[in-house]
Amino acid sequence: SYSGLIDQLEYEGYTAEEAEYAAKNCDADWKEQAVLSAKQYLKTMPFSKDGLIEQLEYEGYTHEQAVYGAEQAYSSASGTSASANSSSSVSTTVGEQNALQSALQYLNSMPFSYTGLIEQLKYEGYSDSEAKYAADNCGADWKEQAVKSAKQYLDIMSFSRQSLIDQLEYEGYTYDQASYAATQNGY
Repeated sequence: SYSGLIDQLEYEGYTAEEAEYAAKNCDADWKEQAVLSAKQYLKTMPFSKDGLIEQLEYEGYTHEQAVYGAEQAYSSASGTSASANSSSSVSTTVGEQNALQSALQYLNSMPFSYTGLIEQLKYEGYSDSEAKYAADNCGADWKEQAVKSAKQYLDIMSFSRQSLIDQLEYEGYTYDQASYAATQNGY
């Protein structure tokens, strides 16, 4: 970004005036620089489009440049990034692929219900359809996710069978998933 270049040049020892002069006169197309940055981010980690825009703005791009960069990076992505259950021939969007990668990262760190995972992904800026795609295609065993959640609850506090089931249902698990989890945890 323009401001990022100035910061980098100042870090390298140029004066603020020299750095600003260089940034103004380097003939950079800052929108295209935003596209390059956005593509680089998408290669290394999953971002919702809104999350990518926020990251680009954080890096010093203007809102207009960040929106342009994110839109171009999303539209030009080939759809070849690795994802779980990618054996189907149906083309997925970058947003769906990134939501799926985020879902897998979340599920590797903590248990989620189907609806809880969708809500978390939406909170991260993914659209409803991207979040549902991720939850539908992440390969999670929702009963086992409920078992893990129940164990976490029981590790920190006491619950009756019914209060544990109620808590799991509150977290978005179905009655069947919650009941199974309670049974698997000794109730």
